[in-house]
Amino acid sequence: MNRRFVLSLLAAFAFVFALPRVAAAEPTPEGFVKDQQAKLTDLLKKGKSADAKVDAAFDEMLDYDTLAKESLGKHWDGLKDEQKKDFRDVLKRLVRNAYRKNLKKTLDYDVSYKGASDAKAGKLVRTVAKSKNNKREEPVSIDYVVHKVKGKWRVFDIVTEGSSLTRNYKSQFNRVIKKKGFDELLSRMKKKAAKEDV
Repeated sequence: MNRRFVLSLLAAFAFVFALPRVAAAEPTPEGFVKDQQAKLTDLLKKGKSADAKVDAAFDEMLDYDTLAKESLGKHWDGLKDEQKKDFRDVLKRLVRNAYRKNLKKTLDYDVSYKGASDAKAGKLVRTVAKSKNNKREEPVSIDYVVHKVKGKWRVFDIVTEGSSLTRNYKSQFNRVIKKKGFDELLSRMKKKAAKEDV
């Protein structure tokens, strides 16, 4: 997989999904990621008629609260509740839109699972993606950081080739906030989401 494709996934808030797994009553972190990926992949193949179900599946997989908090870092605690909600909601839209845009690219890759290990705030599910069509492309590591929210696993970070999604967000968002303020960041995000909404 070339580096440009990897960077496009990170920049667009994209996620990589893989092969199905039989659901378990009490899934392991790895099993949870596999199950959710399979569900989303199947639903998206059905087209726009499944949009509502796709959104629901995303909500079952992702911890938007932690993703939003980690992305803003030190700025989070200084926001009012209404600002936090607005930020979380628009971030959710951007994530959903980016996934729909990038899914076709990810279908050209096989993803193998390499187990799970302890992470700072949860478990790290390790995967490796390899091109189906170009065997010369270097495989890429794509890892999911999960933790439990109300007793259920949720993804709150994705690490591609050692590059953390939330850390990338934090760097981008912090630059805008420092120069223009939080309201400007939120305005830019809303404009981007409005252009991408389907």
